[in-house]
Amino acid sequence: MISFICDHTMDAMVSFILMNLLCNSDNSYALNSTYHSNVVALLGSLSADASNSTVGFATGAAGRGPDQVWGLALCRGDVNGTSCASCLALAPGVAFGNCSGVRDVSVYYDRCLLRFSDEDFLASPDDPAAPVQYGLNLEVNITGDPGRFVGLAADLVGALSGWAAHNSTSRYAAGVMTSAQGFTTTDFAVVRNIYGLVQCTPDHAPESCLGCLGRLRDEMPAVFNGTSGAQFNLVWCNLRYEVFPFYDSNPVVKLVAPPPPPPAPAGASGRNDANRTRGAGNASSAAAVVLGVVLAGVLVSTFIVFLRRKAQVKQYAEEDEDSGSLLFDLTTLRRATANFAEENKLGHGGFGAVYKGFLPDGRQIAVKRLDKASSQGLKQLKNELLLVAKLRHNNLAKLYGVCLKEQEKLLVYEYLPNRSLDTFLFAPETEKRLLLGWEARYRIIYGTARGLLYLHEDSQVKVVHRDLKASNILLDADMNPKISDFGLARLFSGDKTTTVTSQVVGTLGYMAPEYAVMGHLSVKLDVYSFGVLVLEIITGRRNTDACFESEVDDGGSSTMLSHVWDRWSKGTALETMDPSLDSQAPESEVLKCIHLGLLCVQENPADRPAMLDVLVMLHGQTSSFAAPSKPAFAFGHGETLSSGERPNVSGGPGNQRAPAADFSVNEMSVSEFQPR
Repeated sequence: MISFICDHTMDAMVSFILMNLLCNSDNSYALNSTYHSNVVALLGSLSADASNSTVGFATGAAGRGPDQVWGLALCRGDVNGTSCASCLALAPGVAFGNCSGVRDVSVYYDRCLLRFSDEDFLASPDDPAAPVQYGLNLEVNITGDPGRFVGLAADLVGALSGWAAHNSTSRYAAGVMTSAQGFTTTDFAVVRNIYGLVQCTPDHAPESCLGCLGRLRDEMPAVFNGTSGAQFNLVWCNLRYEVFPFYDSNPVVKLVAPPPPPPAPAGASGRNDANRTRGAGNASSAAAVVLGVVLAGVLVSTFIVFLRRKAQVKQYAEEDEDSGSLLFDLTTLRRATANFAEENKLGHGGFGAVYKGFLPDGRQIAVKRLDKASSQGLKQLKNELLLVAKLRHNNLAKLYGVCLKEQEKLLVYEYLPNRSLDTFLFAPETEKRLLLGWEARYRIIYGTARGLLYLHEDSQVKVVHRDLKASNILLDADMNPKISDFGLARLFSGDKTTTVTSQVVGTLGYMAPEYAVMGHLSVKLDVYSFGVLVLEIITGRRNTDACFESEVDDGGSSTMLSHVWDRWSKGTALETMDPSLDSQAPESEVLKCIHLGLLCVQENPADRPAMLDVLVMLHGQTSSFAAPSKPAFAFGHGETLSSGERPNVSGGPGNQRAPAADFSVNEMSVSEFQPR
C-alpha cells in the first residue's frame, strides 16, 4: 500500500498522474521471451481498442499455454479517445521499468488503468481476495472534525455509486458534497467542498458495480488518518475524493451536508458558591423576573401558534393552485434516467413506459413517461399530484412530483425494487411463487389494511381509492406493501363519506356491485376490493380465472369468488389455499383470512366491515367474526371498465365487453382516467 506516486506527465495540456503501481507476482519472465512479446502485443491492442471504444474499456488475451497473457484497460469516464490513448501509452514504460520481468502488473494513473497477468483474472471479476490499492494525499490534513469529514466523503461516494451503477453506461459518476461550515486544515485554509469520483468497468452489472464500490467504501474509515484526499483501486472499480476539483466532467451529483450537531450546553457545575447562596431578597427578585419571562413566553408562544394555524389554513386553501414545489425539471429527469436509456426501462404499460433512475440527492426513482397519445390529461395529473402530496403513510407509495415540459408528461415515484404484487402472486413459475411465502402474504394483507384505514379515517382528507387491485400494490425490498396509483381516487370533504356518480371507473372483478351498477360510491367500495385481494392472495389465482372446476349440475367452470364460497359452505375452505403454501401456512390464520375476505365481499355494503374492524379482526380470533353470507358473483369478470361501459344487469348487450387489458407495469401500475 503506497501513497500517491508523484509522476506527472503532460500531454496537450492534460496531466497524467501515476497514482498506484502493483507488481503482484513472484514469477518472472525474460525481456526477450515469448511471454514478453505477448504482453507487448496485448498492451498495444488494449490501448487501441479502449481509446476507440465509446466507454473507454477493453479486455483481451494473447498467446497460448504457459505464455498466455490476459489484460484489461480502462480510461476514466470523462476522458476522450485521444487522452485515453495517451494515458495508456505511458503504462508499458512504467510496467516494464518499475516491475521489470513481473508477470502480473497493475498500473493506476488518474485518468486510466491497465493490468496484465499470466492468470485469467477476467474470469473472476468479483474476486474477494483481490488486493485493494489505496493512496493518500499527504500534503494537507483535516484538523477540524475529521470524523465528520470522512463520513460526508463516504456519503458522497455512496450516492455516486448508485448513480454510476444505474444511470451511466460507462459506470462512471462525479459529484461534490458542500458543507456550509467547512473544515479547517493544516495549511490554515477552510475547505467547504469535497469532490468525489467513482467508476466500475462498463461490463459490470449494476449490483456487481455497487458491491465492488461498496467494498472500497468500507475501507475508507479504516484507512483515513486525517488526510484530505484518497484513492482506492481495484481493477474492476475505483474511487477517489479530494478537497479540490480533479475531474474534467460536470458533477452529476450535488449534495449539501447537514449542519453538525450543536455542542453540548455548558453545565452548571462551574458556578461559584457565591452565586448559589444569594440572599432571600435576591431570590425573590429572581423569582419575579422568572415569572415575568414565563408569562411573556406564554404570550409569545400563543401568538406564534395563532400565526402558524392561520398560515396552515392559507396553505390548504391555496394548495390546489400551487404544485410548484413538486415540479421536476426535465433536464434533471433526463440525467436521472440517462436520457430514458433502454437499459433503464422497467416496462411499458397502457399509458407509457417506466424508467428507473437516480436523483442528484441520491434518491432512486421510477419515472412514468406517458405516451403523447395518452388519454391521461394534465388536469388528472395535477389532481393525483395534489392528492398524494397530502398523504403520508408507510403503506402508501410516494409520488415525488411531475414534470410537464416540452410535450413531456412525467410522473416521478419512489422506486420499489420488487415491483407489484401481481408479478409474484400470479407468476406461472413455481420458483417465483415460492418467494411469496405465508409470512410475506400475511404482511401484505395487514399492511394494505393499514394503508386503507389511513385513507378512510386518519388522513387529513378522506379518500376512496377506487382501483385497489394486486397490480396497484407495490412491494419494497422487504416485501412490505405500498398502495399506489391514485389517479382514480375520490376525495370526501367533512363528514360526508358517500355519493352517487355517473362516471364509474375502475377494474371489474374488484368493483363492488352497488358501485358498478348504480354508481353508489363509499369507502365500502375499497373494502370490497380489499376482500377480493385477500382471497387472491390466499388462492394465488386471479379473480377473473374461470378454470376452477364447478360442482354444479352443468359441470362448467366457476369464478374464484364462487369457488371459495363453495368450499367455505362445504367446510373445506383450506382446499382453496395456494398449493405453494402447503405445510408452511398456519391453518388458523389461513381460515381467518378467508373468513375475513368473504365478509368484505358481501353484497350488501352495510354487511361489510369498516377497515378499522378489519384490523381488529386480523388481531383477533375467528370465533368473534360474523358468519358470511353468499357474496355477489355476477360482477366478477375483471375487465377494465370505462365510463361508457356500465354493465347491463338484465343480460343484454351491455354485458358484452372487450377482453381484459392488463395495465400493470414494473414498479407501478396505471389506471385510465375519467372526468370526475
